[in-house]
Formats: sequence, structure tokens, C-alpha cells
Amino acid sequence: MQKENVKKAIEAVELLCGKCPSCTPDCPVAISLRALKGLCYELEQMDQ
Repeated sequence: MQKENVKKAIEAVELLCGKCPSCTPDCPVAISLRALKGLCYELEQMDQ
């Protein structure tokens, strides 16, 4: 259940992303996306 919510959050953040040609690691959207993808990976590892 929690993993599904994280995946939905990832989709929502990806919709916010403007796909800037000069994206920086300091971009709040990029930071959020990395954090959510890391959380999703950790949840998947816990399931195994």
C-alpha cells in the first residue's frame, strides 16, 4: 500500500517537472524526485 502511494507521488512530481534543458541538482523538483525514487527502492528491498 505504501509503495503504491510513493509511486503515485513520483508520478505527480514528474508532472511538475518542466524538463528544463539546464536542470540543476539544486532544483526542488529534482531533489523531491530523487528522494521519492530512493524511498521506493528501499520499500521494494524491504518486500524481498
